[in-house]
Amino acid sequence: MASCPTSKRFGWLARLGWFAGLWLASVSALGIVGLLIRMVLRT
Repeated sequence: MASCPTSKRFGWLARLGWFAGLWLASVSALGIVGLLIRMVLRT
């Protein structure tokens, strides 16, 4: 099968994209929590 390297590269890109999405989700969640804490402390 000649598509073996391309499938491996696609799997690596998919894994990298999954990690990037997870990192963005955690960063956005931390930002939302920080904004909520800032609002609570401000009141």
